[in-house]
Amino acid sequence: MSKRAEGKRYGKRAANLIEHYEFTPPEGVLTPGEPPRPQFFGPSKEREAWLHITAFLTEKRLLARQDGPCIAEWVAAQLRGDKSAADTLYRAVWAKRSPFPDTRPEKSTFTMEAFLAKVQAGRDTFAARMSPERTVCLDWDKSGKEFFEYQWADDDPAGVARLYAQQVDAGSVLAGELLIRAARRFINDIERGAERGLFFDPVAARHVVRFAELFCGLKLMPWQIFCLANIFGWKRPSGARRFTEAWISCAKKNGKTALASTVALWGLIADGEKFPDVFAAATKKDQSRLVWRDAKRAVKESEQLREYVTALTGALVVKGSDGSFTPLASEEKSLDGLRPSFIIADEVSFWGGREQWDTLTKGVVSRVQPLVLAVTTAGRDRTCFAYGKFDLASKILRGIIADDTTFCCVFSLDEKDDWSDEKFWPKANPSLGVTIQVEHLRKLRDEAVEAPSGVTSFVQYHCNVWPDVALSRQGSIPRAKWEACSGLDLLGGNLTPMEACVKFLTLNRETPFYLGIDVGLSSDLTAVCSLFPYAIFSEGQEPVQKKVALVQFYMPEHGLLEKEKAWRVPLSQWVREGWITLQPGDMTDVRALKKEIIGIFETYYVRDLRFDPWQFQVAAAELNESGKPCVAVAQTAKELTAPCRELITAVHSQELVHFGNPVLAWMSGNVILEEDEKHGGTKPAKLSYSEKIDGISALVNAWKGLLSNPPSIYESRGLIFIETNPKEATQ
Repeated sequence: MSKRAEGKRYGKRAANLIEHYEFTPPEGVLTPGEPPRPQFFGPSKEREAWLHITAFLTEKRLLARQDGPCIAEWVAAQLRGDKSAADTLYRAVWAKRSPFPDTRPEKSTFTMEAFLAKVQAGRDTFAARMSPERTVCLDWDKSGKEFFEYQWADDDPAGVARLYAQQVDAGSVLAGELLIRAARRFINDIERGAERGLFFDPVAARHVVRFAELFCGLKLMPWQIFCLANIFGWKRPSGARRFTEAWISCAKKNGKTALASTVALWGLIADGEKFPDVFAAATKKDQSRLVWRDAKRAVKESEQLREYVTALTGALVVKGSDGSFTPLASEEKSLDGLRPSFIIADEVSFWGGREQWDTLTKGVVSRVQPLVLAVTTAGRDRTCFAYGKFDLASKILRGIIADDTTFCCVFSLDEKDDWSDEKFWPKANPSLGVTIQVEHLRKLRDEAVEAPSGVTSFVQYHCNVWPDVALSRQGSIPRAKWEACSGLDLLGGNLTPMEACVKFLTLNRETPFYLGIDVGLSSDLTAVCSLFPYAIFSEGQEPVQKKVALVQFYMPEHGLLEKEKAWRVPLSQWVREGWITLQPGDMTDVRALKKEIIGIFETYYVRDLRFDPWQFQVAAAELNESGKPCVAVAQTAKELTAPCRELITAVHSQELVHFGNPVLAWMSGNVILEEDEKHGGTKPAKLSYSEKIDGISALVNAWKGLLSNPPSIYESRGLIFIETNPKEATQ
């Protein structure tokens, strides 16, 4: 390319660059520090010029945070090759400025050798600073010899992380539901983590943040400090990290790649693993090299890192430890046999299947404290592997799955947020105004409004929402409304959901209720629901008008793990907790199920059982012959509209109690209870084949019994009830 053509090309890029800043010399009191970087259009020239200029001004102690527009103008002049304009700008802005005071510590304090010695001392003293009764470990003084209670200073990384979590939880930092849950998880674990053998080490959190800032040159924002403090601050009693897997998801251009490169360098240099092998993984080599390239640049720009790391053509190698950081892709033929200590999985939403993930992660089992960090933006296809990980993260944050080994932090708009309204954009863009400018998003938003074909891309890349989720049918029961019906507080004490169910049955052994059943032979679960129209919640209390649903599930033991993988829910865990009863073989044994129901009739006060005639007709006839009333419920809108409406009303008014049954919670998010515009009426339908609703179907069947056969004023066994609405009895 000729010099003239090259100058013209960079002239256009310079014009694009300064669009982000209106040039105005800084006025008033100046604050020392690096200004926010603009949204660079080029991968190298603009960035290199910016870094060179800011490094030059920093060395002279002339750089202020207000200098962004001036530096952008200087970069533009360099891209145009206009040395005269650059010189004039320097003389006008910086030549007469008095240097800021030199507040930098002695260089020797921050040598890599001294820093790594401090990190190791932190590990060595962990046992002495940890107490089984206290979640937060003791802090230490500058000498590392005196220990004292941690004070949560606002300028210390652990203090910044907790303050950020508190602000998110309080609403002073705008956040989506999943980030709020991540913040509450951190706050709750700080308060009670020791009960589960989890301990937070503020010294470890401080070290990884200082490493990022001092040696990698990364200006961390509070959300990034929150992520690092969580991943590296939480420990097991052995001193090993709590989290072996981390999932960070946010919109594009928010700095997640730079954060991941810092984590990779930490794993390479400072994690203490013998012979560390760090890999950046993606579907394509070019994509996997993005994290690796940022790490390589950090090494190039840091004298301290260069003393420890050698940059080769395809790897970063630690001198003397045989450690390496290498970019990989699914097209590589030699993924088997690797023993990764750290894996940075970049843009997992583009991975498609899970073969590459499984091949890489199976190699971490030989490591003492491995870490798999997935960083991604939402994808397009909810059937892909990455959506399964996203769904798992959301279940962990919502408490459906208990997993103390996976850190989840998802920045995303919520389902009801208007993607075109910029007031919601900070939910998905935690670095808005720093690494990405709102003007850029406005331009893309306006283009999407004019050309609706661009809406999907905007929602995906800049709102971090999976379009197939946001633009498809949604379940009819809002998650927040369902969770508000847990009713655990009604029984008093700090009970688990299963403990609450057991206690409730003990208190209500004489209380009449209705049974509903939905039978699944092999591809579905079988659900038996007990619906109490009135309930007793404490010893000696009179029954109160509150509908309580207890659901027990059954399934064949054969194929459990295959279903767990296909449905993306922890069936094995639910079996261990007692929510699901396994039956021998590969099909539900209806005869064994009939025996279970007979036991319920003989132990408790069952008014009647309502069932789906499919697969249970014969068993119901036998139960009727033995004096146990069973009534078939045709699974049509005509029969199910009234109970469906009653169920939705009870959830929204918090008149239903379910005690937090996790299987039922999963199914409540899968069910559609909408009016059929063509035929009229309502009956339960599921979002997809793998999103089961058997528990809700059983609940609706039981509710049909309640409406058709309401309790009378005087029941046997000495209980008195108020008459149910007569209109309900005729439905």
